[in-house]
Amino acid sequence: MATEIIMPKVDMVMETGTLMEWKKNEGDTVTKGEPLFVIMTDKAAIEAEAPESGILAGITAKPDDVIPVTTVIGYILAPGESLPEKAAAPAAAVAPAEAKPETPAAAAAPKAATAAPAGDASQVRATPLARSLAREMNVDLTQVAGRGPRGRVHKADVLEFAASHKAAPAMASVSAPATNVAVPLPDARIRQRISLKGPRSIIAQRLSYSWSSVPHIYETLSVDMSEVVRLRERVSPAIANATGQKVSYTAILAHAVARILSNHPGLNSSFNGDEIIQWEDVHLGLATSLEDYLIVPVIREAQNKNLQSVVVEMARLLEAARAKRLQPNEMSGSTFTITNLGMFGIEQFTAIINPPESAILAVGKMMDTPVVVDGQVVVRPMMTLTLAVDHRVSDGAAAAKFLVDLKNALENPYLLL
Repeated sequence: MATEIIMPKVDMVMETGTLMEWKKNEGDTVTKGEPLFVIMTDKAAIEAEAPESGILAGITAKPDDVIPVTTVIGYILAPGESLPEKAAAPAAAVAPAEAKPETPAAAAAPKAATAAPAGDASQVRATPLARSLAREMNVDLTQVAGRGPRGRVHKADVLEFAASHKAAPAMASVSAPATNVAVPLPDARIRQRISLKGPRSIIAQRLSYSWSSVPHIYETLSVDMSEVVRLRERVSPAIANATGQKVSYTAILAHAVARILSNHPGLNSSFNGDEIIQWEDVHLGLATSLEDYLIVPVIREAQNKNLQSVVVEMARLLEAARAKRLQPNEMSGSTFTITNLGMFGIEQFTAIINPPESAILAVGKMMDTPVVVDGQVVVRPMMTLTLAVDHRVSDGAAAAKFLVDLKNALENPYLLL
């Protein structure tokens, strides 16, 4: 019997995935467990493995198609086996975020409101993501046509309804890529046109939503990293001998942030509609650049890890990220993020908060800088830190106290050990 290849559901809120590439071609022999195709979720690129050994056939999805989870996108056949008759139907791809006006056929589809009293959204069958999105966009779920099983409303249904009814202009602008806005173009030769799709489209949606809906405040200070440099020189040989991994400045910074955050729960929090949730655990995200997009591997319960454990976990996560083998729980659930552009020579920058977090720390290049110490001008390795905070969750004074505590910890790092 032919084995179906489906768009996998890698986390509870995932509704669609973008097919990035096939690792095998139609007619190739595949082995169970080997990488078969790559998908992009709203969090990361993930390699999907072949569910069985055999011949790859009946491919119905192509790169950049956005496909509902569990949709069949191909088959694996045993030698001499034929495709099932239903394989002739193409995969049901949907627009990633650019909602289209409701078609006559869609208008004729049964409305979710038929299954619930008017205005009683709690009785509508809907995914958690669709329900949350409807609240944010001020969409009445009882008026949305659900095209899932038994009329279940999905994210794409809410986005389509919002676009056709002009609901929540601020959020609707997030769903439509900025490149769709009609603006006068310069009279210049075109080098190339790059479609906003795949990872870049997802990043555009998430960060546009954050920038338009989260009131950011920024605070910056400089840190003397002299003692961190000395600490790294002293502990690196021992940790390298024990683990085979180098100790980076980012690892030391991550260790310090995780420890300090435990004393600043207001920054290790999430804004959740009518409440603020303060997290006991520090799930520390590390913004990482891969090819042409970003990914955020997560060190879970970082507050309980010593420096050596942080070094080992960072190395493991970054290796998995580059190989596109991160598991869903390794790239989701972060409560605070560090983003570092110092390796590119960037001295200082501001970052956009990654919802549902309430803060993100931007790290600049460590540079030898003349500073005044005890009335004398000396040269010290200085680093600039810029903290972005969700002003709905915390205030400037609380952000300042965190930065000061972090500065003191980095200038006296032995206290962390």
